[in-house]
Amino acid sequence: MGFHFYADDTQLYLSFDSKSGAAEASAVAQIEACAGEIDNWMSANRLKLNSDKSELLIINSKYRPRPLVNSISFGGSVVQASPSACNLGVVFDNESSLDKHISAICKSAFFHLRRIAKIRSYLTEEATIALVHAFITCRLDNGNALLFGLPKYQIQRLQSILNCAARLVKRHSKFDRASPLLFELHWLPVEQRITFKILLFVFKSLNGLAPFYLSDLISTYVPSRSLRSASLSLLHVPRSNQKTYGDRAFAVAAPRLWNALPIQMRQPGTALDTFKRSLKTLLFRQAFYRFL
Repeated sequence: MGFHFYADDTQLYLSFDSKSGAAEASAVAQIEACAGEIDNWMSANRLKLNSDKSELLIINSKYRPRPLVNSISFGGSVVQASPSACNLGVVFDNESSLDKHISAICKSAFFHLRRIAKIRSYLTEEATIALVHAFITCRLDNGNALLFGLPKYQIQRLQSILNCAARLVKRHSKFDRASPLLFELHWLPVEQRITFKILLFVFKSLNGLAPFYLSDLISTYVPSRSLRSASLSLLHVPRSNQKTYGDRAFAVAAPRLWNALPIQMRQPGTALDTFKRSLKTLLFRQAFYRFL
């Protein structure tokens, strides 16, 4: 069983085979036992575990049988399984589709865009850009590494937010093309922003700047015999079983994106700021090659 601590928020998680009743029962017993011990410890220290704010989320592939468990019990309380749960600003659903998360971003972002539009005539372009970054792009970038591999139409929903923001900043009509405006503002499109975040995590993992649970997911590629590729700073790409889920995993997607970088960007000893500048330049050129 794994766990994460975020200030006063404690998360417990473990994986089990949904096709095995015994594995499912064992998982429920482990979660209930651990939650019960936390409840007992808090009671002994004059604290109270709030069961009303406790959530149970069971994530499974839509291609596999749905687990039968729908609740857990501890401390005399019963927590029912939820279809989704918010975690550090990201709404996770029980099939990892992130549909609800994207819908929440769209709802919030367009709300703020409408409010900024009402006062746009009183703002300078620099002030408008500051407001857009404070209320719009920060939401697009929060947890966006999780969006890798989602269907194009989902990414396009988020891209439409960035397009509207660029038109608002430049005071253009909603019918004008957004690509030249994004190029002028030097804003990366959503797809490239996702790639940027993942590759930044890889760089930090390789240089001891990332949490261990990310660093442990990647490893250096070591050929079975002496080959020229041994000096190319490549990462091992594990096999994945499902394109919908497996290829989206950090352990698979991150090495593939890293290995596709130019060799000079993969060399060890590069400073973080230098890598970020080079990576943004590379992704910007790939996104707007028609304007260069």
